Amino acid sequence: MKFIDASTIPRVVTFDKNPDNHPYLMKFFQSSAPKAMLFLNFSTGPFDSFKSAYSAAAEEFKDKEIKFLIGDIEASQGAFQYFGLKEDQTPLILIQDGDSKKFLKVHVEADQIVAWLKEYFDGKLTPFRKSEPIPEVNNEPVKVVVADNVHDFVFKSGKNVLIEFYAPWCGHCKKLAPILDEAATTLQSDEEVVIAKMDATANDVPSEFDVQGYPTLYFVTPSGKVTSYDSGRTADDIVDFIKKSKETAGAATTTTTQAPPACLCIPLRLCTQLHRGRWVFFS
Repeated sequence: MKFIDASTIPRVVTFDKNPDNHPYLMKFFQSSAPKAMLFLNFSTGPFDSFKSAYSAAAEEFKDKEIKFLIGDIEASQGAFQYFGLKEDQTPLILIQDGDSKKFLKVHVEADQIVAWLKEYFDGKLTPFRKSEPIPEVNNEPVKVVVADNVHDFVFKSGKNVLIEFYAPWCGHCKKLAPILDEAATTLQSDEEVVIAKMDATANDVPSEFDVQGYPTLYFVTPSGKVTSYDSGRTADDIVDFIKKSKETAGAATTTTTQAPPACLCIPLRLCTQLHRGRWVFFS
């Protein structure tokens, strides 16, 4: 890849299938600065009016610590999957700030862009959270949790919870699934214990957990102690760990330091570059 000097990066980076733009995209997504991203269909609709309004907004806020991108739906499918967006929400504008909070406005009009950005800088916007729907039926041995109920399920349930963060395409996660089912079935009679799983590609992972690869497992006690699970990967190993580590009802609340992340199976370089801050959404 050719060297790109920061001064040569356009004020608004274009996300399309033109390979000439890819070096600028890499610079954009590698930056730790807040990012504003406008996604729409370049081929239909009032693209020119959006491009003009967005460029004007980027110029107006040039003194703010924020970078701007305009993306074509067709070229941005990886970004849509990563952020949990849908094509029928476009035109949409999304901001991801330095704390990984996201702010979203769907069906945005070109003349609303500047006002919405001002609300962001004034701290008036509510963060957007990517989450699958909360399951209506959740009666399998390993319980399904999503971003919208993970805190209630894991931290407020009063139970000892072993939670797996997985990716549907991960072969090691698929191998672990029946093992977790077996462990959960073994512990089904223990009302103080739950084994759960979350699709970390379809839900925002809570800040209490550092997920750098798949599968990653954590054990959370009723008092709020968070421990990365790095023991064996047989059902017996998991059951033994839970029995030795669990707290009984009424245990005193303790303050703990989160343990380092445990990626049991997939080295970070093999997992996905999305979780390395590199955000490679194009080939």
